[in-house]
Amino acid sequence: MTTTTVRERPLSRRGVISMGAVLGSSLTLVGCGNDDGSTPAEPAGSGAGGAFPVTVEDKFGSVRIAKKPERVLSLGRTDHDVLLALGVVPVGLWQFIPTMKRGVGSWAEPSLGGKTPTFLKPPFDFEKVASLAPDLIVNVQSGGDETEYRTLTDIAPTVGLPGDAAANTVPWRDSTKLIARAVGRAAEGDKLIADTEALLKAAADRNPAFAGKTVSILLAFGGKVGVYTTGDTRMQIVSALGLKPSEYVTGLGEDTYFVELSAEKTGEADADVVILLSQQQLPLAATLKQYPQIAEMKAAREDRLVFPADPSVGLALSSASVLSIPYAVKGLEPLLREALA
Repeated sequence: MTTTTVRERPLSRRGVISMGAVLGSSLTLVGCGNDDGSTPAEPAGSGAGGAFPVTVEDKFGSVRIAKKPERVLSLGRTDHDVLLALGVVPVGLWQFIPTMKRGVGSWAEPSLGGKTPTFLKPPFDFEKVASLAPDLIVNVQSGGDETEYRTLTDIAPTVGLPGDAAANTVPWRDSTKLIARAVGRAAEGDKLIADTEALLKAAADRNPAFAGKTVSILLAFGGKVGVYTTGDTRMQIVSALGLKPSEYVTGLGEDTYFVELSAEKTGEADADVVILLSQQQLPLAATLKQYPQIAEMKAAREDRLVFPADPSVGLALSSASVLSIPYAVKGLEPLLREALA
């Protein structure tokens, strides 16, 4: 095995996700200090360029990647988008949405070329993982389960949940930076981040009417309704467009990314504009008939409900990656503009 993992004492930093201007967190990945408390200088090959060995930090310690990985396995929910944006086609990935026949969203399919990775889903079949012979596993957009992580590291070096992130809510900039460093493409990762930030800023600048208007993002699923919190990447992306979380959403805090709403509480999530996502690919009228608590919201009655007809727009917003964000913004921008006119 040409690549090894160095396990150190787990980092103890509390998961923090900031509601900054772009997706949220602008926290950088911080390496462990020396035993005397000082911070070591960044060694050659630490991920600043394309040289190896590379050492990165995750929730569980240091991961040393001795040689450029040739067979990268993507197990994080949307880690494959980052890899594909960097020109790395993973040997396998978590097929998060069954309708994605090639395992990725329409925004990412061109980056696959002629390849279709092997599909996996949690709880992961570790024998199947081993059969793919990965020399690097990325599991960044994950639940951060330590038992799973340790088992994966027995198969190949594994980059897991960042120490400064909560489970399943890793800001897109942090996941891009971490994965890019791990595959020796830090400079390309930084450019992807800069380009995505510029795209979001341009959209906000084009739409000054968005500034300060409140927003809630609802999910209709299985007869139930829930709302995404400020700790979720979806809310962080629309906030980058100038919108601000509704008072109800702000009051939920960031300790979880999603809160189920009772029929009686759904109206409290009303806002200047409400974005409605649905697990069922039904027209808006049919969706509102199935979910009358949403139909009764003021935003729905006053045509300030945004419901993308293209289901890939909602999926792109949910994926929240450097590949999907441009697709989501392109689809949402005209709908938001119309709703707030």
